[in-house]
Amino acid sequence: MKKLFNLKIITMLVWTLTVVSSLTFSAFNQYQQSFETARNVASANFDKDQAFRQWATTHGGVYVPVDMKRTPPSPYLSHMPERDVTTDTGKKLTLMNPAYMLRQMMDEYSGLYGAKGHITALEILNPNSAPDAWERDALKKFKKDDSIKEILELTKINNESYMRLIRSMEVTPGCLTCHGHQESYVNNKTAGGVSVIVPMAEIYELAISSYKKTVVIHIIFWFVGMILFRFVYNKERKARYELEYFANHDSLTGLPNRHAYIDKITSMVNKNKNNFALIFMDLDNFKTINDSLGHTLGDMLLQKVAKRLKNEIKEYDMLSRFGGDEFVFLFSNVQSELTIEKTMIKIHEVLKKPFILNTYEVYTTASIGIAIYPDDAQDAELLLRNADVAMYDAKQSGRSKYSFFNADMLNLSSNRLMLESELHKALENNELFLLFQPQVSLWNEKIVGVEALIRWQHPTKGLISPLDFIPIAENSGLIMPIGEWIIDQACDQLALWKDTHMSEATLSINVSAKQVLHQDLYSYIEAAIERTKIDGRFLELEITESVIMENINETVRILSRLKKLGVSIAIDDFGTGYSSLSYLKKLPIDKLKIDREFIKDIPNDKDDIAITNAIISMSKSLSLKIVAEGPETKEHIEFLQNSKCDIAQGFYYSKPITIVEVEKLALHMSK
Repeated sequence: MKKLFNLKIITMLVWTLTVVSSLTFSAFNQYQQSFETARNVASANFDKDQAFRQWATTHGGVYVPVDMKRTPPSPYLSHMPERDVTTDTGKKLTLMNPAYMLRQMMDEYSGLYGAKGHITALEILNPNSAPDAWERDALKKFKKDDSIKEILELTKINNESYMRLIRSMEVTPGCLTCHGHQESYVNNKTAGGVSVIVPMAEIYELAISSYKKTVVIHIIFWFVGMILFRFVYNKERKARYELEYFANHDSLTGLPNRHAYIDKITSMVNKNKNNFALIFMDLDNFKTINDSLGHTLGDMLLQKVAKRLKNEIKEYDMLSRFGGDEFVFLFSNVQSELTIEKTMIKIHEVLKKPFILNTYEVYTTASIGIAIYPDDAQDAELLLRNADVAMYDAKQSGRSKYSFFNADMLNLSSNRLMLESELHKALENNELFLLFQPQVSLWNEKIVGVEALIRWQHPTKGLISPLDFIPIAENSGLIMPIGEWIIDQACDQLALWKDTHMSEATLSINVSAKQVLHQDLYSYIEAAIERTKIDGRFLELEITESVIMENINETVRILSRLKKLGVSIAIDDFGTGYSSLSYLKKLPIDKLKIDREFIKDIPNDKDDIAITNAIISMSKSLSLKIVAEGPETKEHIEFLQNSKCDIAQGFYYSKPITIVEVEKLALHMSK
């Protein structure tokens, strides 16, 4: 900005100097014009003088009536034999030679010409023709150098400016009529000169008046130029400010961006500031919201999150957005982890309140990673990386969690990256497979369905739990191709069961939040059903209660559309997601699956008994089937049967097994 300001000052000075130079040139030009005007006036008058003089000379003079006041006989022409004549009528006339006539003309009428002529010589006949000092000097120059024919000069007379012009006069035969008796008058020789004097006052007045207009025009141009320069400067300053601003700020939220944040941390590190904490925050379900509601409302959510954090979290030194759904806090002078933990709790509390996006009410949570300088890193990039690693660890622990960085996380992070890379290959190399856990009717203890459960048989690491690779699949985007593979496997299996003893069994598959809200889910299931020609009601989609509660309105719309394909829909892990009963009755669902947490301590836990009975009773009133997850003992089964639960899925009947084992078990239980 300082360079731009200096450029502005230099430009304005150059413009001012240009205008001043133009004015100076105009003044000089005006002076030259005045000089030329005076010269032209003098020259024109000289030419008029000469024209008249030569005309009179060729005629030998002019006779005029004798008037003793105005035209008395010239004593300087007394040597002329016919100076005075009398007409037949007795009128007296006297001869006026050209000099006499022109002198009288100039005396009486020079004002009409704006100039005055004077014939003069060093040797004169009439004293009135005597040269003044300037004319004498000019005549001497003519006499000394025949090549000089004209002298032009601005002079002062009584402190008034005049333009003076004198041209040499050569003797002609007509001149000898009056001056023939003078020895200095020789035909074709210089004998004197005719001078013209032009007053400059009026010419200068006109020039000054014209110059004043020029000055006014220049001032206007200067002023307009200065305004233009200021306008351009302000526009350029604004453009540079915006360029600098957006180089360091996020255009969507107005928060400082990654570049500004790194500069700030680097500066604090270089100044050896006391302990400070870097808080890396990532919204847990932003992609889901963005995919389902669209980018416009996704951007609106980011803006509202930024505003709420900025207004309600006061302890930070800097809050920035790194892009996407990543926000980073900077807290200086950190005294202890307890201080940071209090702030983390406050951040989670701030995000608990819903965000209103037009007509949608949206809930979001955040996973937060914390790295502390200088304990966790001594430079900006490393500190940021470690906070990111801690954030990922928090996300792996479940939503709305925070983690402090520790060195062990780097190994876990490295393992996750390796596992993600290997998961890409697993899908291509057919390392993924499905096991199936039977769902048994509590009325007749026959298998009425199975839940497909994915497994990964790693070529070197052996069997990898879905708890380890499904979160990686969701965060990396692999959940969609894996989910499509499961849909294809499920539909293919249902097609194989059509004409077997398993033809009436349902096959349940788990659908994640990203899948539910992805625009391609409907069309993919539709295509799979059409390809395999199965009855859609035997394909069951299990969606967790927490997924539904993330965006209830959008979920209802999507599930209602999926129901048109004929598929069944079940809420998995019911009782853990804090769903509202008013929303539950709106959902187009067929089953509720009671979470195993409410089953495992029955019949010893009275609260679990009360909750389970309440869920079963409510489901019956809503005409929903009930599946109890996790029964392992005879007491569990007896309780569920007495409570009129419909289906049980747990180790009491079977662990997850292969499809061949499922078919054998179903055949055995049907006897």
